[in-house]
Amino acid sequence: MPMVAYSKIDQPEILALLFPPLNSAPTPCPAGAEDISFAIGKDNEVTCRFYCTDLQAPVLFYYPAANESNESFDIIAERYGKRGINVFRAQYRVCGENNGSPSVAAMYATAEKLFPLAVDWMRSKGYTGALFVMGESLGSICAIDTVARNGEAVKGMIIESGICGTSSFLQSIGVSEKQADIAEDEGFDNVQKIEKIKVPTLIFHGAKDSLVAVAEAENLQAASGARNKQFFVIPGAEHHNVGKTGGDLFIQAIKQFTDTVCGVNTWRQKRKSYKRT
Repeated sequence: MPMVAYSKIDQPEILALLFPPLNSAPTPCPAGAEDISFAIGKDNEVTCRFYCTDLQAPVLFYYPAANESNESFDIIAERYGKRGINVFRAQYRVCGENNGSPSVAAMYATAEKLFPLAVDWMRSKGYTGALFVMGESLGSICAIDTVARNGEAVKGMIIESGICGTSSFLQSIGVSEKQADIAEDEGFDNVQKIEKIKVPTLIFHGAKDSLVAVAEAENLQAASGARNKQFFVIPGAEHHNVGKTGGDLFIQAIKQFTDTVCGVNTWRQKRKSYKRT
């Protein structure tokens, strides 16, 4: 993929809106989870959290929303664990080399370097389950970029409150129209990237999302290069509460998606199971 400088988007006024202050300090690991640190470059280290349910269970490589608190994500991961899904929470809020705040350039560079390191770590620990990449809100940008780069290592992709156009999203979070006038090849470029993604894709969006209109999510869905793709609009949901509003049905849809992609729900497997009984 071509190198992008992101100089137009990596401006202090924009970054303050893209990366709001985190809502909580680091928290102790809940039972069944562990924190892992990875060296990203010469001076940067990121700490991620892995929530284990079973060595052979599928893994959600999860890029959360930019302001997701540790406490709330522990609860989210527990819901997946009850459905037999491991979760790897990927950290992408990394400061650039020359300033003390996160940047889009550092975010992309971190995601690119972290993914293979994390996969190697999981395999070295004996986790053999299928790998699915998931991203929520700003995390969807990392998810799409990661799968576009590593499609051969991924079984499927899940997008929650995904971002489509760079300029429209920046304006929706408060960036001026003039400053948000950034071409896609100098911004997130999600439509072009998702066109190249062929793995099964599942997209969720809130019907009342005021940051990314449903029509933009539909554009992202239409652009997807996957033959196997699904799109759900969650009634009553806004940008940051799709999973919460969808409740058990939301988790169930993801479980069914991972099972189907992994062949758990196929008629062949059901037939084999029936013959064994």
